[in-house]
Amino acid sequence: MHIDPSTEYINSLYSFALSGQLSCFLVFLTILVVSCTEPIPNHSQFSVDMTRDEVLEKFGKPERSQVMTKSGEAIWGPIEEYWAEIPLGAKVEIWGFKSEITMEAPEGNYKQAGQTELYFVSDSDKINGLGFYIKGAVYEGSGISNDN
Repeated sequence: MHIDPSTEYINSLYSFALSGQLSCFLVFLTILVVSCTEPIPNHSQFSVDMTRDEVLEKFGKPERSQVMTKSGEAIWGPIEEYWAEIPLGAKVEIWGFKSEITMEAPEGNYKQAGQTELYFVSDSDKINGLGFYIKGAVYEGSGISNDN
């Protein structure tokens, strides 16, 4: 009697599935994928005076890091209100994290994706200021010179 290899393969898969091993594997794989995906933090979870170490421990490494020097009085973007408080010539390190913010609306609150920016001024170990911008927003700025 000749056994077709493709039929044998299908039969072995069927037996494997029936034995419960496949379902156990799929459950394991699902748990693994879910546990490896970190939730996106809410902007409100970041606060001024958190240390660099606290940020790294709670949120991991930043998605983006940039160092610049304040060389002008005005800038557009999530930092514009805070920019006036920074002295001219100060070095500003910015850490960017994917995040979301809770928006209030008449039909109910909703979450908006974006990025939280943490500002460390003059090599401070603590966050000196925070900013948030909505995903897809484009800012043009002046008053900075990039150091990296």
